[in-house]
Amino acid sequence: MKKILILLVALIFVAVGCSPKAVQTTPPATSTTDTSLSDRDKGRTGISEEELAKAERDRLLREQERLAAILKDVHFDFDSYAVNNSELPKIEGVGSFMKEDRSVRIVIEGHCDERGTVDYNLALGQKRAEAVKAYLLKLGIEGSRIRTISYGKELPADTGKTEEAWAKNRRAHFRLDQKG
Repeated sequence: MKKILILLVALIFVAVGCSPKAVQTTPPATSTTDTSLSDRDKGRTGISEEELAKAERDRLLREQERLAAILKDVHFDFDSYAVNNSELPKIEGVGSFMKEDRSVRIVIEGHCDERGTVDYNLALGQKRAEAVKAYLLKLGIEGSRIRTISYGKELPADTGKTEEAWAKNRRAHFRLDQKG
């Protein structure tokens, strides 16, 4: 009898424990004080998403201006790939920048004015880029951090047909290497 009573109590506990629970079919009521995470964050910081986006744009513009001041074009004389003494400080500035930040890798682009054949200008542009690279190597920058390419006369800085425009196009241009 005792065994039956224990079995009966156990069955009652099982039956009560396994009874179906009521399922809530309506979403819980929200109060008017419930706010989204972004609203709460705005309340804490006082900064909207638009203000954050503007601050990021401003930061990127300042970084571009800083890089433009460092990565200045090196200009060359007509039909020459010899680096003029007056252009050396520009290369030294790039070298200092690369020494400060060892993660920086650059591409040196060689450019020419429109005079001369395509093949000649491609070769001259490459020699200009290599001459600038050679100076950076003398400054102690690792060659593995520098790539060179020649665009010859294909990407002019100034499309004019004057000596002044051609002088702007005879250059080595620096850009950050995004390929790493």
